[in-house]
Amino acid sequence: MTVLIPTCERVIGLLTDYEDKALGPLDWLGVRLHLALCPPCRTFLEAFDRAPALLRRVQDEDAPPAAESALAGALAALREGRIPKGPQHHPEPEAWAALDPGGDPLRAVLLRLHLGHCESCRERHGGQGAIAPSPEPLETLRPHLPPEARWRWIRHGLGGGRVAVVQRDASGASLNLACLPGGRSTPVHTHEGLECALILSGALQDGPAHLRPGDWIAHDPGSLHGPTADPGGECWALIALERPIRFTGWRGALGRFR
Repeated sequence: MTVLIPTCERVIGLLTDYEDKALGPLDWLGVRLHLALCPPCRTFLEAFDRAPALLRRVQDEDAPPAAESALAGALAALREGRIPKGPQHHPEPEAWAALDPGGDPLRAVLLRLHLGHCESCRERHGGQGAIAPSPEPLETLRPHLPPEARWRWIRHGLGGGRVAVVQRDASGASLNLACLPGGRSTPVHTHEGLECALILSGALQDGPAHLRPGDWIAHDPGSLHGPTADPGGECWALIALERPIRFTGWRGALGRFR
């Protein structure tokens, strides 16, 4: 996170003024930079833009009592500044194809973990196969991974962090378990293929996105980033890599990592 690029929470608070063209130049530039880097916030803005048209479509219809009650509750939560429960960053619509027959089994594990955390995604996509969260996420995860004796632990100059390659398929794609100590950053690296990550425990700042347990984030080929764990505790994540990553700087001399 930089001084110029605001957090997700800050951007959400600025969207009304952004849409009304009422932001100062620095706030406007910060929102634009954040949206360029954060797919979840771009999705939120698209929904924000569609809301007036949807409201116009239903304004002449009589709302059932249950809908009026739900709306009243949502407005009360907004007035009180309450943060919705569950993950704030969700898989992209196309990601859910991994759960279809013949889909990507590595990304499917991440999606099942997300479903275990996210009630709204279970309502939309069904809860079959969801992996329920627990206070010990690794214990919950082990039955869904190859035996631990087959994991290959790697240290790559990660400032105390470590990564285990837990599974690899015939195409060379891999499923990786990563642990980053509190306050430490993963060295900046670029991706040769799609990366999808699911936070298991702790919290992480990845560009403008602040990620907590159950949150999903994807990085397209060519993306460059170096996430930082929140201070005060380890952050564990499960990561599906379509292709290897490559570190920048002197670590790049060590070659690719997956």
